[in-house]
Amino acid sequence: MKKLLLCTIIFWAVSYGFAQNIDTIAAWTFPTGIDTLDIYPDVCIPDNVNRYIAAEDTASDPNSRVITCTEGESTFAGTATGWDDGGNSKLWSIKFKAPGYGNFKVSSKQFSDIEFPGPQDWKVEARLSGGDWVDLDGGTVVCSNDWTTGAVTEIGLPVQFNNPGSTSIYVRWIMTSNLSINGSDVLAEGISKIDDVVITGEVTSGIGNTIIDNQFRFFPNPVESGELNIDCGSGIVSINLYDMDGRIIRKYEIAGNGPMELNDLCSGVYFVEPVYTNNEKGLPKKLVVR
Repeated sequence: MKKLLLCTIIFWAVSYGFAQNIDTIAAWTFPTGIDTLDIYPDVCIPDNVNRYIAAEDTASDPNSRVITCTEGESTFAGTATGWDDGGNSKLWSIKFKAPGYGNFKVSSKQFSDIEFPGPQDWKVEARLSGGDWVDLDGGTVVCSNDWTTGAVTEIGLPVQFNNPGSTSIYVRWIMTSNLSINGSDVLAEGISKIDDVVITGEVTSGIGNTIIDNQFRFFPNPVESGELNIDCGSGIVSINLYDMDGRIIRKYEIAGNGPMELNDLCSGVYFVEPVYTNNEKGLPKKLVVR
């Protein structure tokens, strides 16, 4: 079900995007189960390769809490405890940039554990860097111990978020009460999970990435060393390889489907971006080198 929902969102962005130029700005689906890797997006535009999801507390310092990866609906999900006394202060959050984009949509799924009851009541908010938080229409979330009750699908950011330039956009899922899903107060061991966080946006200035994501594949991932196999439906001519700081560190010329040599790469997380014959670029995808 998890992958079906994600594929539906990505397919909608791909098929509708050819007419409307809609890109996946960033998506967190926790595919590997390695918390230090999955806190970064799986698919994103280059501005967001080093953006991470966080569990925060606005009432404490330091305000970040540990995120682990535990069982999700079909693979893994971001997981955190310590939600006690968290009403209007404890939250999940992301930060992203999207120059040249507007009409942003947010999708996500939340889950609260029943054995260690997690928070029940949440809302989704957004703000521009330096601005005030705005409640999103359709962003009221009442969680349960399933992956459907606490889901939001393509809720929109207000028009003032369009064309943000270099300004960062923040989205948060904040607790609105101290109630757990069993009606008692949330305890410190209460568990909240989040998954399939997807931000999409419409190209408004002509500088966005063109989505050809459904045509581009590479394997194996993670890769130990040697060659990475590239599979593209049509027209791939080169590959850009980004590091975690969003810098292009390699450019590979590839004639159609072909391997990419990785023997001299250090272990770590990279992002692979396809470039096509018309100089259109697909969305960078996460690559793990061991």
